[in-house]
Amino acid sequence: MAVSLGLAVWLGAAASSDAAWPALAAGLLGAAATAAAFFRPAMLTVALTTSAAAYAVLLTIDEPPLDSRAAGVAAALVVVGELSGWARELAGTTDEPGGAWRRPAWIAGAALGALALAWTAIAVADLARLEGLAVEAVGALAALATLVVVTRLAAGRRAA
Repeated sequence: MAVSLGLAVWLGAAASSDAAWPALAAGLLGAAATAAAFFRPAMLTVALTTSAAAYAVLLTIDEPPLDSRAAGVAAALVVVGELSGWARELAGTTDEPGGAWRRPAWIAGAALGALALAWTAIAVADLARLEGLAVEAVGALAALATLVVVTRLAAGRRAA
């Protein structure tokens, strides 16, 4: 909940005066949905979507040329999703031995991975203004790396 609320406040503060209130309102709705997701797990999708919509509102109104804040938003959304899932798991049972340090390490690693992938995508988008085979190859490798990471994360979640 705190990460979702922090994301809302950060986006509201980072936005222009025209976009600040709409972005903050969407972010606060996302934070409220994150709190509701503890009681109704299906609300997590709504929470993440609404929190991401706060950033979309900022982009729509402010129209920045290339925004590196996307990497921070991606990492925050990963952390919100993972912490919500972990809190939901702990609500019904006790944590397994060693989980108190392993799970936060996993969440931090996933957030850093999301941050790295988003920064790579932003760098590729910035390079896309240039033309050439090398730029196309870097873009294709970044897309492939993203798919591999997402597929492995999904496979790991299904196995657990």
